[in-house]
Amino acid sequence: MNKHRLGIIGCGWIAPFHVAALNRLSDRAEVIWTADPDRERAAHIAATLQDAGNIDVLSDYRDGLARVDAAIILVPHHLHHPITMDALRAGCHVLLEKPFAITLDEADDMIAEADAQGKTLMIALPHRYRVSTQAFKQAIDSGDYGRLFMLDAFMDEDNREYVTGGWFVKKATLGGGVFFSASAHMLDVMLWIAGEVQSVSMVGAHAGIPMEGEDTAISVIKFKNGVVGTTRHTWFSPAPDRWYVMRAYCERAVITLTVNPLGKLAVEGYRCPWQSRITVSQPGSADKVLLDSDEGLDLTEEVRHFFDCVDTGARPQTDGQVARELMKVVLDAYQEAEIKGAN
Repeated sequence: MNKHRLGIIGCGWIAPFHVAALNRLSDRAEVIWTADPDRERAAHIAATLQDAGNIDVLSDYRDGLARVDAAIILVPHHLHHPITMDALRAGCHVLLEKPFAITLDEADDMIAEADAQGKTLMIALPHRYRVSTQAFKQAIDSGDYGRLFMLDAFMDEDNREYVTGGWFVKKATLGGGVFFSASAHMLDVMLWIAGEVQSVSMVGAHAGIPMEGEDTAISVIKFKNGVVGTTRHTWFSPAPDRWYVMRAYCERAVITLTVNPLGKLAVEGYRCPWQSRITVSQPGSADKVLLDSDEGLDLTEEVRHFFDCVDTGARPQTDGQVARELMKVVLDAYQEAEIKGAN
């Protein structure tokens, strides 16, 4: 199997997570260059990769597209569309950080271009690729605990040291608020487990982060199979307790997935230690632990899946159509909230 020649476009906060995955998958890809308008950031990311001495540092990604067959794109949300289109037209397979795009028209452009070029387009929605999330879904799907009837998810974050200005505080560049930018971590897993959405609504609040979009959001979802779901998400928690909790309410048990950084994620990034746990609560017995691990925001399996799809031609689990449907759920909820004054 030949190694893929890879370029990394965008060298901000999330890039070290991808670097850690690529270093574990060095048999699958060779990073040829890193690119960022801030050359110092690009140089820093290049220095953390295996074979760092042979990696070029670019300030303009377009100077390197002809030399690679795949690109990982990790840029501000409003740049997803133009940069992905450039990469696809240059003949590159693309792994693109979520959210997919700012508008559905942009998403449709990228899907059509990937199809026209015959290239893999995968959107990085990492939680469904995590071992603990897969085990959570398997426990639900097993039927051992009866029929699923409700999903409830909560992300409890203090991002005041992370959301400090620039593109992140403008709706035109972020795409919205916390619900658009980050609640996808819960929503994608819910849609993966429960299927198509019948209806969705949301309310948002401006708790304290100086940004145009909401920093706190709650949604209510009805799925076509009868399951109901809720998400709750804040970036302004004064005392975060659990970073990510999803509960599946089944007929005979509540299955709980907890993913928790044991340090300050916004500051420590990929170096932050984690605990991931799945427990089952049933009447009349002590909670049963199905999984207890130190798995955190590890992108290895997500990146491996991307390379597998490139090699085999298979459609990624989180391809453009899946990511577009997720975007539509969010944008439909925003549209209703705008009409009702709920956000």
